[in-house]
Amino acid sequence: MSKSTRGFTIVELLIVIVVIAILAAISIVAYNGIKQRADNTAIINAASQSIKSVQAYYAANSEYPFTGGANVCVTTAVTCVRDEGTTEVNNTTFNTNIATIGTPPASVPTSGSVANGIMYNYLSSRTFNGKSQPAMIFYWLNGTNKECGVGNIMNAWSPAVTATGPHTNGNSAGKTLCFISIAV
Repeated sequence: MSKSTRGFTIVELLIVIVVIAILAAISIVAYNGIKQRADNTAIINAASQSIKSVQAYYAANSEYPFTGGANVCVTTAVTCVRDEGTTEVNNTTFNTNIATIGTPPASVPTSGSVANGIMYNYLSSRTFNGKSQPAMIFYWLNGTNKECGVGNIMNAWSPAVTATGPHTNGNSAGKTLCFISIAV
């Protein structure tokens, strides 16, 4: 007695492989979108925490935590790199002063080699919508034209006016730039 066995044809195998490849591609695209949103939410939360820390320091001391004029990297475990590649460092004065109020965010998700971190800047002549507001933070979100997620979005470094959209005008390095005025 002979039993006939039938295997898969090459066409059937190719169809299965193509279906699996399509499902894998859909999963990867969905994962990347979810990861980008999660990373941006973490950055926005850290930025909001940084703003509240500066506001609390000002409320307690009637002065800003740092007035040196240079950019200060707020995140302590992640190097801050501006969009043109300039690395900004932590500032002992800023960190010591903010530590009297709370703990700044240690890190935020990063992607690529530029436009990463959260930075603080003080410029005595900066105004926001006609009012003196010398302190600001700035950060980048992954993807272009993303919502900054906090209020007081500025459209320029100084003088600053409210941005017309949910982010600062301009994108760089495939990321959305956010200048945020710190109201005290």
